[in-house]
Amino acid sequence: MSAHYLVDLFANPFANASILDVRNPPTGQSLSNGVLVVRVPDGVRVQRPVDYTDLVTQKYAGLLGFYAGFTRIAFDDLIDVLSVNTATSSKVLLGDRSSIALYPAGVLETVSTPLSGAAATQAILLWETYEYTDADDKNDRFQRTYSEVPSDPSNITCQVSFNGGLTFNVITDGATLNIPLLDQGTNLVVRFTNASLSKLFLGSWALIY
Repeated sequence: MSAHYLVDLFANPFANASILDVRNPPTGQSLSNGVLVVRVPDGVRVQRPVDYTDLVTQKYAGLLGFYAGFTRIAFDDLIDVLSVNTATSSKVLLGDRSSIALYPAGVLETVSTPLSGAAATQAILLWETYEYTDADDKNDRFQRTYSEVPSDPSNITCQVSFNGGLTFNVITDGATLNIPLLDQGTNLVVRFTNASLSKLFLGSWALIY
């Protein structure tokens, strides 16, 4: 079960956005009117973050600490589109503050991201998938609901490159990838493909290596 941190969607600057509430919904759903939902997986240590930046810093430090034996992490919370390669992506909805989505058969590919240290031989990639459902009853206020969607191959497939996009390897959410010697490198590119029949949002990705 994940914790949902509800962050003020309209804060400016967003880096200092306030955390308005914290929930542990058993259904993986939270009302998201005016808030951005930051999902923190079960078992990841986060302690009283003071704002959005502190929350994200603790989240990814906690993720790295959760996977013993790995010492480095690269991540993107997809708050903006700076990491998206618009030339190689297709059928995507691009926006700020948690509004990046893939239509059915859509592909989102990141720009090449330099990795620290020597080329890794193993890596784990994690990502978050969700959808929004809207209710607009004429007798009630508009409500938007954030719903977690499993990051499995029936929804989102993923490939990862460590040599700037020259070669790619299929990777499964949360599984360890043994990187072939010829594919090792320090320039990360991640490619997501929507395998479902619905529009799906991407909340973040993190590479642990």
